[in-house]
Amino acid sequence: MYQPDYNELVQSWNKTLEVLAMFAKVPVALIMKVEDNVISVFSKNDHLENPYNIGDCESLDGSGLYCEHVIKTQKLLSISNALVDENWKDNPDIKLNMISYLGLPISAGDATPFGTICILDNKPHSYSEPVIKLLETIKHSFEAQLKLLHQQKQAFEQLQFEELATLIRGIAHELNTPLGNCITAVDVANLSITNTHQSLENKSLGQKALYKALETMANTNELLTRNLTTCAHKIRILQDLLYTKAQSSKSPFSLKQLADTLTNHLTQPLKDTNAKLEVSYSPSKSECEIEIDLLKQVLFILLQNSMEHAFLGVEKPRIKIDMQDYNGILKIHYTDNGIGIEDDQINAIFTPFYKGKNNHTGMGLGLSIAKKIVTQQLQGNISVIDSNEGVHFLLSLPK
Repeated sequence: MYQPDYNELVQSWNKTLEVLAMFAKVPVALIMKVEDNVISVFSKNDHLENPYNIGDCESLDGSGLYCEHVIKTQKLLSISNALVDENWKDNPDIKLNMISYLGLPISAGDATPFGTICILDNKPHSYSEPVIKLLETIKHSFEAQLKLLHQQKQAFEQLQFEELATLIRGIAHELNTPLGNCITAVDVANLSITNTHQSLENKSLGQKALYKALETMANTNELLTRNLTTCAHKIRILQDLLYTKAQSSKSPFSLKQLADTLTNHLTQPLKDTNAKLEVSYSPSKSECEIEIDLLKQVLFILLQNSMEHAFLGVEKPRIKIDMQDYNGILKIHYTDNGIGIEDDQINAIFTPFYKGKNNHTGMGLGLSIAKKIVTQQLQGNISVIDSNEGVHFLLSLPK
């Protein structure tokens, strides 16, 4: 299930709460979040007299907190001095010397209660209209950000659903033919066995008929073996796509060592072709720590993709791999001088089982597996860059 990443949001909100607290001249500004009947400090300003810490929490129902009232009424609450207010003199926040409160409810992106935005003071404080207006403005700004996060969540889940539907259709398509052949082979074998059994019971089974039955059984056995082997092979490929293998330990390499290793690994598949491979790097002494076998697998998939689909009619096929140390990120540019990828196909090439318009071979899983390895196991990113010639993939990997 998709979970929003609130870290960047909290950091941004903390800074906004700093400004709010300074404008209102109070020591405390908080965002409180409600989840599963528990209210907790989600975001806060940084002040020596702020006794609250992010993550502090209490059960909501019956807590007597200022924020419980705001959440249940979904209305503004302003208390200038709880010590002289019969309704609030026993409020738990008084134990922390927070006797003054101003708070508003905040709605999540799906319009359900998210929590509150509030300011508190350790002395009596009557809040002015400008302070209330600023609190309302910040509340609406935060709600807009939460709505955007909710929309991103919906878009992600819709994409996941579409990818799952594509995956299911692809699996069904790839396995339907060999499994159908297996069923046909079993039906033929059963019919042959039934006919042979009947002939045997009728004492009419001749040598020629027996040989024919054995030949039929041998043919169906060969058909079964071939198609079950095909199924097993395709299932193994699907397992590579669906399951993330445990990552082995990383090893430190200089870019020169990495270039030499990749050259040795990728030259072998090209030895019986006229394609040329060039591997370059800069700066030469730069080092990176990476799972080399996974990177080899990704680049082998890209190279295989070029050899199978890119060089039709190309007299001098060429593949270039250029590695650059870019501010702590290893950027690997993979290019070829093939026919390239049409603009209307770029968004689909990493989709499982996508074969393109003119590709009628293979399963269409290579680039899907490459993207999975890069994003999930190498914790990086892979994208297609505009190119005047051939294809240009960019891999960005943490060093």
